[in-house]
Amino acid sequence: MKEKELKSLFIRSISSGHIKNNIFPPTSANTNREMKIKQEGYFKNFDLVIAIIEKRDSSTIKYNSIETFDNYNNILMRDSLLKQFARKEKCRIDWIRFYPIEIKSDNDVLDERLPNQILNAILTFGRSVLILDEHHSRNTKSNRTLRLLPTTIIGYSGEDDKFEVISVFNRLVTNGMFNISKRGIARLLIANGLADIKLDKIYRCLSYIHRINQKLAFSEFYHEWINFGKDETEFMRKLMDIDTFSDRKQLENLVQETKNSKLTEYMHP
Repeated sequence: MKEKELKSLFIRSISSGHIKNNIFPPTSANTNREMKIKQEGYFKNFDLVIAIIEKRDSSTIKYNSIETFDNYNNILMRDSLLKQFARKEKCRIDWIRFYPIEIKSDNDVLDERLPNQILNAILTFGRSVLILDEHHSRNTKSNRTLRLLPTTIIGYSGEDDKFEVISVFNRLVTNGMFNISKRGIARLLIANGLADIKLDKIYRCLSYIHRINQKLAFSEFYHEWINFGKDETEFMRKLMDIDTFSDRKQLENLVQETKNSKLTEYMHP
């Protein structure tokens, strides 16, 4: 069928609860959850974007599971995107979960563009959902290759508006460029004679730099204005008080350190 028809069936399936092993939290008048569906969402980068708004009274931040930690970390990484939506919907920023949806009908060819579309979704929202038509779904069930991609796959059954979750990618990706290993930092500090420095404080500083770099990369990726949090701007102000060497000075120091070294010194393991 055409992509437009598959999209319409999928939206109907969500409303009627006809997705087997559904990943979307149920919404009704008796729950504190609302669902917003945006077609051609986020500057037409995605076929659909589903937003789940889960209201709750408690404002306490509790890192009581990997899921909650990832959700809070995701807020820090993507605060501009979430704040914009929260203002529009008049809700709290920590109530929101986004699901970017890519739809592939049997008329579409699954080629090298698909991994790029999945990566686009992960960089923007931290997760990806792929909807497949009936023929693509059968092939995916018999051939596990597509299920290796970091996306949740939902397939059309071919019957009415019934869909089925084929595979789930549970992780909410909050670190798009690289991960900072606390254990790795500790090893580097010891190796450089800095075992007396407080590891937790160094780790927090590097995490700030990591988060700022992520936001800058996101801004470059989408040519979008990114807002820094108050704590991030204060951190950058403090960075300005640190004396640093120019590139020229660092180069001179490196040359000075190595000018008396012999070539044979580099040939031993």
